[in-house]
Amino acid sequence: MPESQGEAETPACTIYFVDDDRGVVHSSVQWLTLSGLKVQAFADPKLLLRTIRPNDPCVVVSDIRMPDLDGMSLMKHIHARDKQIPVILITGHGDIPLAVEAMKLGAHEFLTKPVSPEQLLDVIATASRRRLQHLANVAQPDAALTRKPEKQVVETVPQNASSLKHGDAGPLNTLVDKYEKTVIEAALKKCGGDISLALKELDLPRRTLNSKMKKYGISRRSFR
Repeated sequence: MPESQGEAETPACTIYFVDDDRGVVHSSVQWLTLSGLKVQAFADPKLLLRTIRPNDPCVVVSDIRMPDLDGMSLMKHIHARDKQIPVILITGHGDIPLAVEAMKLGAHEFLTKPVSPEQLLDVIATASRRRLQHLANVAQPDAALTRKPEKQVVETVPQNASSLKHGDAGPLNTLVDKYEKTVIEAALKKCGGDISLALKELDLPRRTLNSKMKKYGISRRSFR
């Protein structure tokens, strides 16, 4: 029994939380710590870059809209040191093109505020498992070679993600489709199904929104 309980726990990675809003940092770190995670917070992303190192057993959670050094640029600096460090980006803007770009650049996940504690904890747990598995493979390369192929890259975004075309199958397209559908539904809910208001909220042309709603089977009637 004790062993099964241990397997259900979130893997022991350090969570580096980055946000220039000190109020957000304080509240988020508080409930992440209460959830049993080891958290180190940074109001200045440049301070994180002085701390993080290759093969660091960590996951980075960063706001994307920050002065001086935004989340996308921070992720590029992190991945220049260690490509496999999972970076979770959070933004208050329902920006679909930005989400696509983040995924192409190697973000583990792209979340839109408000993010529930349960949602973030779930994403962090997945990222932590992925990170620790990678570090175990680096430490024991022979074990990685003997593992069954179907268990190796379930959640990994391919290295050539930027070359994927619309309609190609793969983890990147699945994540982007999921994000697009969620953002569109959230906008329609906020606007009470009013397409004109949703267009302004999403900053999309009407033809594009209609096409995406048809693609995901979304009806504005469901949000009136």
